[in-house]
Amino acid sequence: MRVECGVRVVYHVFETRMGWVGIAGAGGRLSRLVLPRRAKREAVEALREGISGEFVETDHDFSGDAERLAAYFAGERVDFDCEPDTAGASPFDVRVWAAAREIGYGEVETYGWIAARTGQPGAARAVGQALGRNPIPVIVPCHRVIRSDGTLGGFGCGVDWKRRLLALEGIGARD
Repeated sequence: MRVECGVRVVYHVFETRMGWVGIAGAGGRLSRLVLPRRAKREAVEALREGISGEFVETDHDFSGDAERLAAYFAGERVDFDCEPDTAGASPFDVRVWAAAREIGYGEVETYGWIAARTGQPGAARAVGQALGRNPIPVIVPCHRVIRSDGTLGGFGCGVDWKRRLLALEGIGARD
């Protein structure tokens, strides 16, 4: 997420069983999520990256998203129903992210499945690139998308995180 000067971005950082998680957004909509870090400062720094506008800490938890994320990182089944901020994303990215949100907790689908859901069945590689630009992992569960041969594929936050998130949901991963 790149934010221009003059836009007020609010953020909330909170501790979970897996570490400090950060969420940020503007206008009450979530536009960035930072997976657990060892220290609060690390989560804040990661959230702040690329933001040149006003960056203000708040207790606002984006309508309960912080509480749901804490439950998720504690190993609970959680469904996220928030409407994320997709300003600045391409129409294709938005379609890919919407299709990824259809994948349920504890389930996986392939890049090809997402491509077909977006109306572009031959665009599996482009799907992977769009998922790599996803600024709100877990909410848009791109970790649940794997290759057609059952192997993991990539993940914008690193394959180790993909493996950890899948394991948290009870899914064994094949490298």
